[in-house]
Amino acid sequence: MKILFTLLGLISITSLLAQNVRFVNDIPAGLEENSGMLIGDANRIWLHNDSGDSSKLYAIDTNQNITKTILLTNASSFDWEDITYDQQGNAYVADIGNNSNNRQDLRIWKIPHPDSITGNTTTAEEIRFYYPEQTAFPAPDVDKNYDAEALIYLNDSLYIFTKDRTNPHQGFSRLYQIPADTGYHAAILLDSFQTNQLNVIFEITAAAISPSQDKVALLNANSIWVFSNFTGSNFFGGTVQNYPLGGTTQKEALDFLNDSTIYYSNENSFLGSAKLHELSLPVAPILSLEKNVPSTLPSFVYPNPTQHHLNIDMELPKAGRLQICLLNMQGQKVQQLRNEWTSAGKQTFQFGLQKMPAGIYMVNIRAGKYKVMKRLVLMD
Repeated sequence: MKILFTLLGLISITSLLAQNVRFVNDIPAGLEENSGMLIGDANRIWLHNDSGDSSKLYAIDTNQNITKTILLTNASSFDWEDITYDQQGNAYVADIGNNSNNRQDLRIWKIPHPDSITGNTTTAEEIRFYYPEQTAFPAPDVDKNYDAEALIYLNDSLYIFTKDRTNPHQGFSRLYQIPADTGYHAAILLDSFQTNQLNVIFEITAAAISPSQDKVALLNANSIWVFSNFTGSNFFGGTVQNYPLGGTTQKEALDFLNDSTIYYSNENSFLGSAKLHELSLPVAPILSLEKNVPSTLPSFVYPNPTQHHLNIDMELPKAGRLQICLLNMQGQKVQQLRNEWTSAGKQTFQFGLQKMPAGIYMVNIRAGKYKVMKRLVLMD
């Protein structure tokens, strides 16, 4: 009951805070489990279901009509979770759902942009990948961070945002990178983002990048995070803004209509029927939940890879206890590097790592509400 009351309280709070959200229309029958969205031309919105459907894309309009269906004739659909596109006329369908963290057949299907397909069928190229950090299938509970429902494309690469299913729950969405090319690739772990807010767990269920490629949006059950002012693929190192959506439903898909407007949708569930909504990004961002969302701490970890030493540059907004430790890829702390009161301002720290075995670690940095994790490769 306590969880229910907490959830109901959060629904009430976000209902009061949500602004610039507009209901567009109900999702047509047959797309009750819509899980990925790509906005095309001429008032066309492409959707797909997750599991339980064949390998199809559906075009709908804003009048609740299915206007076209495309079948990927050579593609399987174990658990389609998202769709994105590049500027060269391609689209990418992510068959990356992995609820039990036991899949060894993760793949992304590369096809022509559906707007350019004249008939009702197409063939797909296959991009396969794996997470090098995962060594057990299924992963142990403490390491269940290999499910994913969110995908974007930028500069010849695909970026995957994972859905944390760890127990006890850690609340981090990991950011992975793979080439947008056919073949079998090792996903590269780049960074992570803390997704918990108001002591309630809301996980990443979709991602999108704006047409100008200067904003990345991540969806959860009751809000959208928008990252901007980032450099390259350092999305979490930019500015983060949180936009409450006025209610908690099983939201699964979103895309940018333009640089200041986002469409998002939800599946049919006990929390509500499948619907399409619009979020207009205001000039002055809604930051009503900012104090409850752990903030990014500006920091730079180098050299990376490294052998025997580590430098960390950062800027602390105020004095307080600074904690820096190394975690292994199971989320276990293997070395405490710093746990001391630290003054505000720019800081540089140096650490010796001579006694640490080679491998991949996460540098976990915490200072009050500020949290950040950086991937570190330690070499022999």
